[in-house]
This record gives sequence, C-alpha cells and structure tokens, in this order.
Amino acid sequence: MKSSSSNTTLHLHKQNFKFSSAHFLIFDQKTAEKLHGHNYQVKVDIGVPPKALLAEKGFFVDFNVFKEIIRRHLQSWDEKVLLPAKQKDMKFKKNGPSLEVTFRDRFYVFPQNEVELLAVTNTSVEQLSGLLAEAFFAEFQNFGVQKIRVVVEETRGQAASTTIQGHS
Repeated sequence: MKSSSSNTTLHLHKQNFKFSSAHFLIFDQKTAEKLHGHNYQVKVDIGVPPKALLAEKGFFVDFNVFKEIIRRHLQSWDEKVLLPAKQKDMKFKKNGPSLEVTFRDRFYVFPQNEVELLAVTNTSVEQLSGLLAEAFFAEFQNFGVQKIRVVVEETRGQAASTTIQGHS
C-alpha cells in the first residue's frame, strides 16, 4: 500500500513588497558599475509545516502576520543607498551626520541615515535575496516554518532567489 504526502506552500507576492534603492555592482579588481537605482520587487514562498493542523483551523497563519514582517524588512532598505560592508576595497568614515565612502578611485559623501551597510561583499540580487531569506526565516521559525524561498527582482525578468531549509 502506497503512502502519500503533500506539501503546502504559501506564495506572497504583493505589489507593495518592494523597495527602491541605489547600488553598484563590483565585477572584478578593476570594473564596477556606476551608482544607479532599481525598483526591486520581492516574492516570498513559505513552506507550511506538515504538522500545521490545517484540517483543524483550515489555514496555517493569517497572511497579515507574514506580510507585516516582510514589509518591515523591505522598508528598512527603501530609498536608501545599499553598500557592501564586507567589500575589501570599500572604506567608510563617519563625519558628523555624513558617511564618507571611498571605493578605489571613487569618493562619495552620503547622509548616514540614507545608507544601509549590508553584511555582504556585493549588493547583487543574489546576496540581497540571501540576506532577506535569512532575516525572514529567523522570524518565520517562530511559527514553525522550516522552508522559505525569497526572490528579489531588480528589473522585470532579472532576479535571484535563495531557499533556506531548516531541520525538522
């Protein structure tokens, strides 16, 4: 006799799951993009735990709980300059309310409150999706979630995703 199992995934892709940010990619020791911006769109897939008692309640968790967590994280990057704090060629110096940024032969001065220093080596969609996946997963685990996938799209048809699978 065959046993069957099924998995349920929640798919959250709201119009307001977005952030508009400036960044530049660093390609190699000599080449990097110019500072520019994107209107990023984010999609989140949440694996419902098998023992979520869907039959009893008929649903896993109110979507609004997850939507609030997602929007809060995205808001912290909205209308910011995203810079890679772990990039070896990038130096940061706080000067009053300003942040002075030196990258190779470039020099920028930004208001500190308009910059988000990220714990990455490059502000690529690959690394942005990884940071968001880690942040969301840490909070979603409180609800028993063991698997999520986060997609960050920088322009239509150009995206990266990160999947995190916890231990059951």
